[in-house]
Amino acid sequence: MIKRLAKAGIFPQIIVLVILSLAYFTTPQAKLFQLSVPDHTAPLGEWIYRMMSGYPDMAQPLVVILIVSMAITLNALLIRHDISPRQSLLPAIVALILMLFTPDAFHLIVTLACLILLLLSLHNVMGLYGEQHPYSKVLNATFAISVASMISPPVILFIFFVWFGFFTFRINSWREWVISLMGIILPYFYLALLYLWNDNLVYAGSLYQEMINNFRFTIERPGFLEFITLGIFAVWIILSTSRFIADAGEKVISIRKKMWIINHFTLAGFVAVLLSGGAMMAMLPLIYIPASAIIAYAVSNSRRMWIHDLLFILSLAAALLNRFDL
Repeated sequence: MIKRLAKAGIFPQIIVLVILSLAYFTTPQAKLFQLSVPDHTAPLGEWIYRMMSGYPDMAQPLVVILIVSMAITLNALLIRHDISPRQSLLPAIVALILMLFTPDAFHLIVTLACLILLLLSLHNVMGLYGEQHPYSKVLNATFAISVASMISPPVILFIFFVWFGFFTFRINSWREWVISLMGIILPYFYLALLYLWNDNLVYAGSLYQEMINNFRFTIERPGFLEFITLGIFAVWIILSTSRFIADAGEKVISIRKKMWIINHFTLAGFVAVLLSGGAMMAMLPLIYIPASAIIAYAVSNSRRMWIHDLLFILSLAAALLNRFDL
């Protein structure tokens, strides 16, 4: 079923993409366990949350537009780096299916703001291959991660994704390492100067101290349907990852290394989600986005399609059941 969709051509896939996009507007948001004001956010993240809370009529449409835009952006990025076929929207379709299982728009907007920056970082890191002097790409990648960490601190761990990329692409010069550290430090330096200019540096320090003191590494027990949904997603991702890793060794060196970069990105997202504590469910899109690339590849290159067909149906059904709170 899903492999037929993968080979059906661009127009049937556009129709499916439009149907899934309409599902976001016509179905309620998944009613996951209630989250308070995001305790995993830095002051910038709290400002985004409060701003969107003040405009509830705008929040849901904006979130849907961002989700669809990022799914299409991911699809274009994979095509740009020769990991996905040019006439395929399957990664975007899988991303939209996984993103159906997300919390309310006010919490999700914080994670999506981080994801926009992290996709920019992913694009720059994948572009390191073959570059003789990739200084600007390294700075762009780490600068984006640093700004994203001003929204949600756990995503600072994506700096390891960049450093793993150095090893993958065999970038041995000390300059790239120094530039990566500069990319992390510079946004915070500029932020400190801004607070200092407004004579609020002590206030800024108190905000970050309060954020650290209020952080709690406690994960609330999900409901039965939520647990089943996460289990289905996990099985689909693990099976697809095994195929993705196995095939990487057979690819030409440029594609193989970029496939490993996606693995590193997924691993960084997984660790960041775990370290989000009580906000874990809101941070799940950090895994969904790279996982959709892995699943789409496995679907297009797997022989045992009945497994993917079954998991595709179960994932879609479970995500919709959560949205209707059945």
